[in-house]
Amino acid sequence: MTISLSSSPRRRQRRLGKMPALVLVLTILGLLLLIAGCAKQKRREPMGAVEAWHKARGYFDRERYYRAREILNDVVLNYPGALIIDSVQFYLARTGFELEDYITAADEFKRVVDQYPYSALAGDAVYWQGRSYFAQSPSYQLDQEYTNKALQSLQRFMEDYPGHALTDSAYRYLALCREKLARKEYTAASLYYDLGEYASAILYADLVLSDYYDTPLAEPAQFLKARAFVALREWPRARAEVETYLQKYPKGRFAVRARQLQNGIPSAPGSASSP
Repeated sequence: MTISLSSSPRRRQRRLGKMPALVLVLTILGLLLLIAGCAKQKRREPMGAVEAWHKARGYFDRERYYRAREILNDVVLNYPGALIIDSVQFYLARTGFELEDYITAADEFKRVVDQYPYSALAGDAVYWQGRSYFAQSPSYQLDQEYTNKALQSLQRFMEDYPGHALTDSAYRYLALCREKLARKEYTAASLYYDLGEYASAILYADLVLSDYYDTPLAEPAQFLKARAFVALREWPRARAEVETYLQKYPKGRFAVRARQLQNGIPSAPGSASSP
């Protein structure tokens, strides 16, 4: 019996032809996996984001703010996509506040709000941003840029996060901002009155009464306005302003003096006066 082997060499040749290509593909895949493994190993940090976060919180709670800040900065740089990154960013801002680096802290709190607006810490960040600005606010005689920034941040907090746990504290700092701004305007009104610039004194007193009517400076501003009209001998306006003061503050600090002014205002234009 004769057996034909004519097809066997061809099959073997085809198999041999395919083998080098298969080996090449497997070699390339192996190299790619090796490169990827090396790259991954190079990116790996000594400790993971969660571990670093807990370590930083431990330092923060023990008031070791410099060390906490270092670790938190590393997490922000090396794990920007971590699920806890909003918390990391918030506490990075808090370390700046506790270290009295208020300008940096305000920027870091703003970053929390801008980058993670749906974070559970967004409201806290707006509040602490306002606190950071308030911490930079100088005495009322100086420029009040940071007081106004604090006021804006705290107003935003009150409007956007009603019922927040920090609402009472925010309201207290908001009132302090308004009182400081009112005091600046009232001081200007008082200065102009002492200089005999009564129209300017009335202008600044009106600013207090219109913008800061709920502050402790509203009462003296109202009385000063009445005195300025008396000094200008504008009797109808003077009488009206004195009456307004007595209606609002019948037992106020200047009630006795206001009644003295009222008694000295002429009852008709052109009458003698002795205020």
